[in-house]
Amino acid sequence: MKVVIAGAGIGGLAASLALSRAGHDVTIVERDDTPMPADVEGAFAWDRRGAPQVRHTHGFPALIRQVLRDRFPDVLDALRAAGVREVSILPASVTPEMPGYAREAEDLQVLSCRRTTLEWVLRRCALAEQNVAFVVGVGVVGVQPGARGVRLDNDDVVEAEAVVASTGRRGDVPAWFAEHGVEILEEEHSTGTIYLSRFYRSDDAATLGYIGGRRAGLGFVIAGADNGTYSATLAVDAQDKELRAHLLDEERFEASLRLFREMRPVVARQGVPITPVQTMGGLINRIRRFVDDEGAPLTPGFFAIGDAHTCTNPLYGRGSSLAVLQATLVADALAAHPADRPGASLAYETASQTRVEPWYEMSLLTDKPSAANLANFDLQSMRRAAGSNDPEIAVLMTRMMSLLATPQEVFGAPEVVAKLAAAAEPKPRPHDPNRKTLTRADILFPGGHPAGPPSSAT
Repeated sequence: MKVVIAGAGIGGLAASLALSRAGHDVTIVERDDTPMPADVEGAFAWDRRGAPQVRHTHGFPALIRQVLRDRFPDVLDALRAAGVREVSILPASVTPEMPGYAREAEDLQVLSCRRTTLEWVLRRCALAEQNVAFVVGVGVVGVQPGARGVRLDNDDVVEAEAVVASTGRRGDVPAWFAEHGVEILEEEHSTGTIYLSRFYRSDDAATLGYIGGRRAGLGFVIAGADNGTYSATLAVDAQDKELRAHLLDEERFEASLRLFREMRPVVARQGVPITPVQTMGGLINRIRRFVDDEGAPLTPGFFAIGDAHTCTNPLYGRGSSLAVLQATLVADALAAHPADRPGASLAYETASQTRVEPWYEMSLLTDKPSAANLANFDLQSMRRAAGSNDPEIAVLMTRMMSLLATPQEVFGAPEVVAKLAAAAEPKPRPHDPNRKTLTRADILFPGGHPAGPPSSAT
């Protein structure tokens, strides 16, 4: 079968590998026409205008490593050779005597990696495939009737029997079908935040994993990466222009990191900044429906993956993993229904509904927690449960936070919810008269007095 893929980001490249290795002839169309970097450091400077988020913090939970391990072991080997590390997130309460220890120890590992390194390795692997062709420097502007190919912005047409859209959150897939009289429904919610990130290099970065949380109205993330690099990210209310301007100033960004106790061990590593403070806005949770009210596929032969299908708050680090998972779901659907385009599309949407869409709902709940949702579990209570002394509960929650188990699987049994709730109860701490709650004012006015105007904010 001839398949055309719109977009050569992580999802599109993974789809090219999954489909070409299943025997399909694949053409990838990529708008950016930039030279292939020679190494991972060149990749970090890659001019990927179509993916402006590439030099921001990215998380790569256990799911993406598991998919690579099981479906693309050569890609995982290539990542290791490029300096990517696998970091164990096995809960401390899990011991070798526990049943299933070997499986959990193998599964519960995350990739410590820059987004650019992963994309560079995937591109190299895709370029090595004999039945993958690249068309670069042109963009896809529409689909052919019946999803029998795509139209390009140079008026050319790439004919195919199946179309995969890996166009990210900015790709206007619904408009492609509107011109054919097909309405793709969207549900979209702003996260209400922007985030600011900075990368560092340090000889002492090898043990960093992925840590996140929320305090003083800010989200924060620390993410270890490859080859001695790591990043720090702060997420702020999109309407708080004063705090945004404050944190865009490099000196104030660094000073603010030291105010978060979780960040202090990172600051102590004395990493050398290798990027300015960068900001990313327009962050959304969004889902698109490619089936009608009766569950029949609206676009037989068309498959949207990653943010083109289901977009979740990037602060939770799920996007790349879900895109790679969906790349394999497309290949599996076509393998199960080789001569039945509607059947393949339906199989794909059904699998995405089970394995991908729950994370959209989860993002909505954790962005705006409610007492009626998930037994009043928020991110902090989930982390407490993941650190429980009960190894069964700790593993269950860690698997969910790593995308290896869906929220429905974890919260579906009342007896499990009761145990999770008990494990997530805050533990009493000895009173410390010197300990104070971090506030927005502490960040804006260090030392208890108003700071001067930011020197480099915009």
